[in-house]
Amino acid sequence: MSAAQPREQLSRSISQYLVLGFAVLIALMAGLVGHAIWQITELKTRMGDIVDVRNRKIQLATDLQEASYNRHNNLVYQVLAQDPFERDENFQLYLRWGYRVGEARNQLKALPLDAFEQANLIRQDELVARIIVVQEIISDLAARGLEADAQSLLAIELRPLNLEYTEVVEALRRHERDLIRAALEQAQQATEQAITLHLAFGGVLILLAVGIGFSARRSLRRDARIIYAQFSELEKAGTLLEHQATHDPLTGLANRALFYRRVEEAMQHASEEDFSLAVMYVDLDDFKQVNDLHGHAAGDALLVAVARRLHQVVRKSDTTARLGGDEFALLYVGIDTDSRSDLCLKVEREIGQPVYYNGICLTPKCSIGFAIYPRDGSQLDDLLNAADTNMYESKRARKQACAEPDA
Repeated sequence: MSAAQPREQLSRSISQYLVLGFAVLIALMAGLVGHAIWQITELKTRMGDIVDVRNRKIQLATDLQEASYNRHNNLVYQVLAQDPFERDENFQLYLRWGYRVGEARNQLKALPLDAFEQANLIRQDELVARIIVVQEIISDLAARGLEADAQSLLAIELRPLNLEYTEVVEALRRHERDLIRAALEQAQQATEQAITLHLAFGGVLILLAVGIGFSARRSLRRDARIIYAQFSELEKAGTLLEHQATHDPLTGLANRALFYRRVEEAMQHASEEDFSLAVMYVDLDDFKQVNDLHGHAAGDALLVAVARRLHQVVRKSDTTARLGGDEFALLYVGIDTDSRSDLCLKVEREIGQPVYYNGICLTPKCSIGFAIYPRDGSQLDDLLNAADTNMYESKRARKQACAEPDA
């Protein structure tokens, strides 16, 4: 055997070990890349399922709040309506929104539910059963012309039940949003851990497999950007859903639920800090005639214009809300109790400016009810009832004043 033969055998052996070692490195890198792709794909699939189901539940809870809110409003309008045809129309809408409430609740029950969601729906069932009984009594009283009894039952029994029911549904929405946020945080942590682990292995393997390591790293970063982009879109979607649940879609003002919440918070602060606050109810006069004569588009334009004017006459610390239909409300925080007349005149003068829409000149008028905390009520219902009563007294006085010259 010549000296060249051992060298050839050693070279061949080293080459074989190198090939074997490189093959192992390639296999490890391939396994690393495959594991990364599988883990990210699995994470994306799992997150998609979680987010789709949770967002569906949030949407159903939002639909449930809207349907319950509109059902209550139509019952109130049914009680307040003087015209039998208008009362019947509100009764039909009241039944239709009741069907929407049941439909949203049935769809919620058909989805997979955890223990909290099941308990929440059971509590909803209890409250709905009580609310339906009270609503049917109120509807019957209104149909028999007993408006005073119906209004009393609305304020004393139905409004607290509706507020409690709204809070129960809101608790379900918060629960779903918290679960989405927790899932997103877990997914983000898992993604960061996966990225760190894969980059660490890639850093070791890249010494002998630069190309493969670079390809895996690029793939991971691309998938990570996709996940982070999805996180951002989900956060925006959650913010939009929350805004839609607390604001009027036509005017962008706070809705009834958000207004009541802010009044409660302001009353608590006023009690602690010893200052006054005021609630002003504003109801447009003869608004139905605008819709009947010029169409609902003109009515919507008038509502938007009035909302913009009301928003301009309050401070940043105050709240402007649309309670429904042609009824608005203002919350003034820390005002002088002697400024009531000035505030009412300012609001009435601002609203009374002409509104031009498609060549039509609309001159809105309004009736205003004003209540000051704690003089007119130390509880939420008392304060709101006082403002509501004053507003309807103002409306009756205005109608009587208009009728006297004809008499």
